[in-house]
Amino acid sequence: MDFPYFFTWTKQKDITHFDLLSVDETSFETKEYGRVYDLSSISYQASFGLKNKFIQNAIINQLNQFAIASPKATFDLKNRVTHEFLNFLNKKNGKIFYTTGGAESNENALKMARRITNKKVILSRKLSYHGATLGALSISGDWRRDHNITLDEWTAWIPEANKDPDLIETEKVIKNIGPENIAGFFLETIIGGNGVYPAPQKWWNGIKRLCKKYDLLLILDEVLCGFYRTGEPFGYFHYQLEPDIVTFSKGITGGMIPFGAVYASERISTFFEENILSCGLTNYAHPLGLAAMEAVIKLCKDDEFIRHYKNLEKVFNRRVFSFAKKPRVEEVRCVGMLAAIEIEGLPSLKHFLEKGLYLVIHDKRIILAPNFCYLPKQLESQLDILEEIMDKKNDEG
Repeated sequence: MDFPYFFTWTKQKDITHFDLLSVDETSFETKEYGRVYDLSSISYQASFGLKNKFIQNAIINQLNQFAIASPKATFDLKNRVTHEFLNFLNKKNGKIFYTTGGAESNENALKMARRITNKKVILSRKLSYHGATLGALSISGDWRRDHNITLDEWTAWIPEANKDPDLIETEKVIKNIGPENIAGFFLETIIGGNGVYPAPQKWWNGIKRLCKKYDLLLILDEVLCGFYRTGEPFGYFHYQLEPDIVTFSKGITGGMIPFGAVYASERISTFFEENILSCGLTNYAHPLGLAAMEAVIKLCKDDEFIRHYKNLEKVFNRRVFSFAKKPRVEEVRCVGMLAAIEIEGLPSLKHFLEKGLYLVIHDKRIILAPNFCYLPKQLESQLDILEEIMDKKNDEG
């Protein structure tokens, strides 16, 4: 069939697609493959289920009040939920800038950082992915920058934590460029879609030391690992970090409304009291996004949710780490409800769909990020299927 729209990140003639018929919390019905269970929260955003009624009702209630507001408008929801968000971040000071997605959040973080420092160069990592727009893609190191023109002269790469645990080489990069030219570090708190690579506390302590020594900003990308994806409310909670800027999207609304946010510390927000903030969007602080975000924050603070999450996390971690014993599995990495499995002879996405599973795969890597609505036994059942696939030689052809 010739589709009148594009499919993302692929040659259009190579697409693997399916006709979507219906959706429930953990799975969806397709015309070609029947019932398929989602083990990656689609693209990591549907953390609270594919059909979360609590979030849906919050959106519907706001829709019945008003669904459009000027960026200059103040209203109770906007004021209330922003304070709730800052409290959830454990921040007493600073401000929030709202966006409609992760790449937009990172673009605006870049603009703020370069404006306040009057410096252009950003230090990033080759394993990172920060988004598909020009600025965000320019500081992304993975395959998605291929075939695109990027701002390479404004990006400098630092080694990964396992290659430079004491940041000796990283400091050399800073000195070679000159700290007077560098705005700061822009880092995924935990490398997510490119392999689930957490860095040790020692490395993060070194990053903090270099930020202080050379007056560099610390900008953290929490687009994927925020809102309990890694076992804490936010990834940087693992490392006792005090970032200058933090970016959010995906789980911020459970994926139900395109939405995102940028936290700017007091240092950043104070600067823009007297200087123009040259950032803005037509759908800034969209009321439906704010309503969905408030519902997500309420879910994350609910004692029953936290108990359920911890039980699910135990099951997930136990099963995922047990896969490391499989003959074809080369390595397993897992943080919270996010895992990467490196496996020899990985089948195609179509093969997984035929077995009733939807997950993110690339080259020889599976990324697992199940939503939090699974009951432990339900998740076990789907991981049983995944284990059966891993136990068999790739028999697609």
